[in-house]
Amino acid sequence: MGKALYLRAFCKKRRSGLFWANNNYDRWTNDNYDNIQVEDDVSQAVNPGTQYVEPDFNYTNSSGQRAISCPRDLEDFARLWVSGISSNVLANLPTGSTVTLSWQNGNGVTIDLFQAADADGGIGYLTNLATASNQLAPSLYVGRLGPGQSIQLNASTFSNSWAGNHYIWCGVFPGSDQLNLTITDSSGNTLAQSVQYIQIQDIKQMYERWTVGDISGNPNGTFPAVAPMSNAVPAEDNFSPGYPNQYFTYSYDQATDTNDNYILFVHGYNLESWQKDRFAETAFKRLYWQGYQGRFGSFRWPTYPAGELFDDSERQAWLSGAGLLNLLGTLNSNYPGKVYLLAHSLGNVVAGEALRLAGAKQVVNTYVASQAALSARAYDNTIPSDATNYYTPISPDSIGHYYTNTSPPYFNGIAAAGTFVNFINTNDWALMGDNLFTGHPGWLEIQQGKLLLTTQPMSPSNPQEYWYTTPSSNHPSGYYFQNGPITPYRNLLFPNDTFEIFSEAAQSYSLALGAESTIPVGFARSVNLFGAPYNFGPTHYGHSLEFRSDNMTTAVYWHELLFFGFNIQP
Repeated sequence: MGKALYLRAFCKKRRSGLFWANNNYDRWTNDNYDNIQVEDDVSQAVNPGTQYVEPDFNYTNSSGQRAISCPRDLEDFARLWVSGISSNVLANLPTGSTVTLSWQNGNGVTIDLFQAADADGGIGYLTNLATASNQLAPSLYVGRLGPGQSIQLNASTFSNSWAGNHYIWCGVFPGSDQLNLTITDSSGNTLAQSVQYIQIQDIKQMYERWTVGDISGNPNGTFPAVAPMSNAVPAEDNFSPGYPNQYFTYSYDQATDTNDNYILFVHGYNLESWQKDRFAETAFKRLYWQGYQGRFGSFRWPTYPAGELFDDSERQAWLSGAGLLNLLGTLNSNYPGKVYLLAHSLGNVVAGEALRLAGAKQVVNTYVASQAALSARAYDNTIPSDATNYYTPISPDSIGHYYTNTSPPYFNGIAAAGTFVNFINTNDWALMGDNLFTGHPGWLEIQQGKLLLTTQPMSPSNPQEYWYTTPSSNHPSGYYFQNGPITPYRNLLFPNDTFEIFSEAAQSYSLALGAESTIPVGFARSVNLFGAPYNFGPTHYGHSLEFRSDNMTTAVYWHELLFFGFNIQP
């Protein structure tokens, strides 16, 4: 039959064919801030073909045809090649011969199979938007292969009676089984056979999820306070229906696993717990598609899932640093010198505080601060006071000079990471606002607004909770809290009230670290995500673009993170 017949699946672990199930909700949705249609992973979505809430593995279009929901969904597909079968081979098979795919044991694993739009079976469906667009065509759907089922690849329903040598597929139901490619004659005699092992898991069973607490919104709009725990524990929520409700931790053998790389991701603010998981899952997938084969974990902290509670979330972030440090210490003990830390937006407050608390002990190989929502002068008080181009601060620069005006910055001498890298966006929507405060209140306007009202008379309708005044015996630090004109004030004192002062009252004299073009002392390098080739731009969507959109659009970010940011080579 010419060259050898074989079946090859390109999966996370080739030997076991391990891949994650396509059980999330990648859909086109509206970004209400930018008023544009965007690709995102939503909590759940109605299937156009059935009008029921169904995940992507059951997505059908409005005509009821099985299809792929959007280019983003393609990162949940792997490749499958049938090799050794040519048009000449097909033509010379005995009359009535069949080429079929089937499972060996029928123990539950189920996949959906599509013909590859890429003629050579390459990865264009993941890297090229034009190829991805072609891959969305419902006509490429081959069928669903479940227990006791088979798919005949040389059936008359396909062009030239042949489904082709190149496919992409997604996991539907979990399990593991041997996938058989079998050529039989009209009497059922096996002429040739090749096998490939396939294992499908929920993605939550493929990386570690750690938490020091989460806050969920209530229907009445209130948010119960949750104090961050000092030690991270495995997250035991948000498991997918029909999949194991058991948290995952890596098995660890000091003799074999010490040299494994471990990337830990810390999310930003204004996220429900399911959103924190979806950001982490996206990071896991996109790092995998860049060739990363190491270990991965997410660290969840109790941000308030409400945009208007930024200051309260910032205080939670500072308080969560201790829990992150304890986790980093454990990870560094298991993977010495191989722990890499990625934090996004306000998560960089958590990361920075954890690394400060570590003192001189290095617990992280490389820390990448991505679009960091904290003052750049927390690291380097020689950074220009460029925030003063937008407002006149009322408070002193307490984070740039902690906590007297002749002191070094708060993170002075931080050394718990071997390398510090800054991924910035100089026009970041969330950090810079809508430029000159003509629209939404970004981080810069939040800094201005902390003490904006102190020049106005206090009244019951204008409580002016946080104040700064010239330090005196009545107000030793100058910072105090007073909620209403007759409420006794409460002085805020360093160092005990540092986190409350930082988050609620002390204004930044510089731009946010994630928007600051000057590279701070201690940082090895900086990457500006605003323009080409990253094109994060000045929109709401752009602040979290690396976790949203699709793999084709964001791959350049993850490539830069892995190979330039972390300097992890395949």
